[in-house]
Amino acid sequence: MSLDRKKVLNTSLAAGLILILAGITYPAFAQKKFLERIRKHYLLGQETGKCLLCHAPKEKEEPGKKNLNVYGKALQADPDMKIALGKEGEYKFTEAELAAFEKAVINIECLDSDGDGATNREELDLGTFPGDPASKPDPKKLEEYRKAKAKK
Repeated sequence: MSLDRKKVLNTSLAAGLILILAGITYPAFAQKKFLERIRKHYLLGQETGKCLLCHAPKEKEEPGKKNLNVYGKALQADPDMKIALGKEGEYKFTEAELAAFEKAVINIECLDSDGDGATNREELDLGTFPGDPASKPDPKKLEEYRKAKAKK
């Protein structure tokens, strides 16, 4: 095989690998702005402000459209999310799309998406995951939270 032919083959293989890696990792890029927005809105830390808010990936699986948890599905189903759906790759979301996402998050605050007895808002404020029924606020903390909210 000639040197030029080897260069072309190596370049083609490298380009193919890059495309495959980009395809595998794109969900992490696509919704990063959503995660940043929800972290800021609820002042979430690193422990709760992560992809597991909306996704339930299996082992060695990246968060993506196919593994949304019940909270992620509720967000996706909210009518305000419509303009922000269907974007792929490293799409740069507009401020209007990010605002629509934030509005959808607020719209579903009063729901208990995972059916664990705490609303989505309560879970976000108390550091648990609204899409995971096994992750629920401590009952005493939840009661105190509700009493404090009722006084306002």
